[in-house]
Amino acid sequence: MRRPSVPAVLLGITTVVLGSTVAGNPAAAIPPEKPENTTATTATERAATAKPVTVTLITGDEVTVRAGGRPSVRPAPGREKVGFVSSRAGGRNLVVPRDALPLLTAGRLDERLFDIDTLVGFGYTDDRTTELPLLIAYPDKGADQARTTTVTAGTRVTRDLPAAGVLAVSATATGRSGLWQQLTQGTQQARALKPAVANIWLDGKRDLVLDHSVPQIGAPTAWAAGYDGTGVKVAVLDTGIDADHPDLAGKVAEAADFTGSASGTDDVEGHGTHVASTIAGTGAASGGKYKGVAPGAGLVIGKVCGDLGCTDSAILAGMEWAASRAEVVNMSLGGGDTAAIDPLEAAINNLTEQYGTLFVVASGNAGTFAPVSSPSTADAALSVGAVDREDQLAEFSSRGPRTGDGAVKPEITAPGVEIVAARAGGTTGEDAYVAYSGTSMATPHVVGAAAILAQQHPDWTAQQRKTVLMGSAAPIDGTTAYQQGAGRVDVAREITQTVAVNEGAINFGIQRWPHDDDQPVTKTVTYRNEGTAAVTLTLALTGQAGVFTVADTTLTVPAGGTATTTVTADTRGDLPDQPLSGHLIGTGPGGVRVSAPLGVVREVESYDVEVDVVEPVDFTYVVLVELNSGEFAEWLPGGGTLRLPKGEYAVAANVETDATSAWLYHTRFAVTGDRTLTLDARDAKPIAVTVPDPAAAISFIGIAGEWDAPAGWVDLSFAGFDPGNASIGQIWGAPADNRFLGSVTENWARPGADGLFTDSPVTYDQTYFKKGSQFTGLKKRTRTGDYAALRTTYHVDAVGAGGIKANGSQLGESLFWTPVTPISALPFQRTEYVNADTGSGTWLGFFNETGPELTLSSLQSEPKKYQPGRTYQDPWNKAVIAHTVTGSDLVGGHIVRSGDTVLAAPPNHGDGVGHYGFTGWDSARTALYRNGELVAEEPSDFGFWEVPAESATYRLETSVDRGTQYTYSTKFSTAWTFVSGHTSDEEWTPLPITTVRFDPPVDATGKARAGKTVKIPVHLDQQITSRARAVTTEVSYDDGRTWRRVPVTGSGIHRTVTITHPATAGFVSLRATATTANGTAEQTVIRAYAIG
Repeated sequence: MRRPSVPAVLLGITTVVLGSTVAGNPAAAIPPEKPENTTATTATERAATAKPVTVTLITGDEVTVRAGGRPSVRPAPGREKVGFVSSRAGGRNLVVPRDALPLLTAGRLDERLFDIDTLVGFGYTDDRTTELPLLIAYPDKGADQARTTTVTAGTRVTRDLPAAGVLAVSATATGRSGLWQQLTQGTQQARALKPAVANIWLDGKRDLVLDHSVPQIGAPTAWAAGYDGTGVKVAVLDTGIDADHPDLAGKVAEAADFTGSASGTDDVEGHGTHVASTIAGTGAASGGKYKGVAPGAGLVIGKVCGDLGCTDSAILAGMEWAASRAEVVNMSLGGGDTAAIDPLEAAINNLTEQYGTLFVVASGNAGTFAPVSSPSTADAALSVGAVDREDQLAEFSSRGPRTGDGAVKPEITAPGVEIVAARAGGTTGEDAYVAYSGTSMATPHVVGAAAILAQQHPDWTAQQRKTVLMGSAAPIDGTTAYQQGAGRVDVAREITQTVAVNEGAINFGIQRWPHDDDQPVTKTVTYRNEGTAAVTLTLALTGQAGVFTVADTTLTVPAGGTATTTVTADTRGDLPDQPLSGHLIGTGPGGVRVSAPLGVVREVESYDVEVDVVEPVDFTYVVLVELNSGEFAEWLPGGGTLRLPKGEYAVAANVETDATSAWLYHTRFAVTGDRTLTLDARDAKPIAVTVPDPAAAISFIGIAGEWDAPAGWVDLSFAGFDPGNASIGQIWGAPADNRFLGSVTENWARPGADGLFTDSPVTYDQTYFKKGSQFTGLKKRTRTGDYAALRTTYHVDAVGAGGIKANGSQLGESLFWTPVTPISALPFQRTEYVNADTGSGTWLGFFNETGPELTLSSLQSEPKKYQPGRTYQDPWNKAVIAHTVTGSDLVGGHIVRSGDTVLAAPPNHGDGVGHYGFTGWDSARTALYRNGELVAEEPSDFGFWEVPAESATYRLETSVDRGTQYTYSTKFSTAWTFVSGHTSDEEWTPLPITTVRFDPPVDATGKARAGKTVKIPVHLDQQITSRARAVTTEVSYDDGRTWRRVPVTGSGIHRTVTITHPATAGFVSLRATATTANGTAEQTVIRAYAIG
């Protein structure tokens, strides 16, 4: 039985959301060597995540993330005094408001609510959705009270899902702060859930996870015996169905859409059709060759994966609907698992008990990279792994044990590699069939087998069917029980074998290290005989030698009765510290073979760490990260003793007393035995930095520790908007470590009458770094000469726009962004001081042009080292806005090729002075041509294509229509011509792409003087250096209806265009063609700037 909540102990393996098992064609079947990840499942998604994105948390606070930097936080109105904790390591990127920490570490809040990478991967960003979907769990019979509690402005209840005991709630960005206040109670330092609320979960997303395969599992033998699933209804919760496919004609008894998809229950992805035909397809389009496992079964189709993916709330609604309509439910989907029972797992357990429905669920496609996925991890679910046609475990098939308790999952396997089944109409391909791979494909084989069993034994319970399916499975030699469960499903055996093990799998839990004093654990094994004659079994053990013993060598199970034996797991002795497993095999006359998987986890070398907080304190929070593995542990008062694997840990702690808010670090806390971690606020000393401006006040303080560790970059930081009596220091005993970099960041500005810093005419940003150890206090009185002065001008290019700006200081890989400082209306000018004295880093800027609700555009600068005492002009968002290839990226270029894959994701918001970023748009198009023939086009500002290996001439076109909200660059397009052939598969190779950047003499409103002749600097930005041969430029004053060529002077990448403006007010459009040694670039910008 799973634990109901997550204690404040080591969380173990970092949760990974498992990848999709299907795309639009067979070539997109899961590659065994590369598990996918929802946060960046494809190169196109990785390109999308290169854009700065903003996520509004459940608390209403805004978090903005850029490539390479820490997240920046903008507190919701009324939450300006709330601090934040940020931690990045091991695949997690958490930003947690201080008042949510106690609820998170107590398991009352879903961690994904604050996991920025997960929220971005799900598409829950402010530029992609206005609503955050939540699941509000309520106590028994508390739905009405929970509904009343959650109803606030900006929120709505979308579904009541009693099987999981949750309400599905949608909250707008502006409504989340109010919802947080409504759901919780307490102070800004620590909130508690109100009595009507048990837990809060993110309504996350799950991923979609035959000619040889049906005979492989013995289905024809069952058909010959008269069992093909006739009379049994099987539910498929998936992407819908192509009910017009010949193999599925007349098979669908009922269908419903739970996603609100424009296509209804039709399957536009193809996954659900493939799954359904593997279960019950007639093979009509192939003369019976591709017949499903149970071709006589009827189908109940629930579309739970729609246009926006597979949301938990849609899946839950589909589960409740299907459970009363079908004997067996197929769920070829899944997501990350934790030790807690999540809403989908709870629903499977509850619905199985209520209706007797068997839920068969894919175990996931993460291979050895992550454990089995939820909800296959529910106690009542039958979790399915995948084998190939030779009955060898598929490399992509997720392994056990289950997170939290070490239970055996998956529990059975089935064929899942290159499975041929029905292709949905309108999906990629030409034939009636398509081949996919994944545990998604294995699961319907088991569902078909369960349907046959339900036909044969209609009065059996779900547990009876589950245990017979497991007991009759064929164990695979050389494969552990944690990889295969009981073995590969065997339909021919299941219809004749009457004996099974009631428990299904025998789980012995987790044995603590050290193991020389382990106590043997004995479990009772109950054999059940559904037949009319007694069966005598010979019992034997396979698997890990020296661990398991069985009390009896023979056992007679009476007809219609049960018999018991015991199995003991003894983990003492010379054994590896890892999951250990085996099988209890019972054999009998007539080929009887009953398989029961056994599993026990031998804990790796681990020790108790006692956290000793020197009283008196008001609040304490500790986070630890193992530097070699990236595993996290967290502790709060009342959290008890931490159990940590042997290793070296990064430690950060916040200890608050009446006198100070102390931030303490330990650079390398070695756990080689039982230890005490002592936290004493007196080890920290005050942070006292002043600025040379008596009207300025401190608005933000950030404290960080970063480790360049074997597990990757580890970052533990704290941010506060109410600095108070902040102090900083090291935990006693912390050694110097050159892998560690400590830093303190402050932002000062002039507050308004309301105490806020909006429209401050001056800001002071400063970051101080210390290598090898953390600061113990920081006292500094700065002078104006310590800073570089940036005379910033923020241009406006959209109607009614405001803005936010952040500056970030970088030293090596370390980058800390100061908070955003709001600007109510553009244009705007101010002076921004950044520290440039000894030991300071390089500085980057980040600017968002904002509308009333959404971000309109974003810009970022390249790192720059400033000189103290110097003044710099620093315009932002200046015309001309167009495509660019300047700036940092995630894969080595913005338009790149790897092997025979081309990725195009150029920033579509480059300004006239070289900043780069992205803009909103009403419509966009990106297309790739090869030797004059269209490869494909996308209604988007980026594209991702497979192309032939041979060298060819390509033309890449991309265009954006920004609509009426923008004043300038309302429409712009760029087309590149270049030659490309096969490149290395090991890296992304930049393609020879050039963009044209104009920098006209405009004011902050985007206007140049009418009737004047102006010289406009032109710069060619290039991904790879290529000799510039020619640049031509044309101008239009009628939005591109007519064009006139204008003179261009200069050479190389720097040119000058001379334009004489007409005397009347209007707009200037520009069109340029740049020819280089490696290709051409054609760029058109409508309404590039104004004249007046």
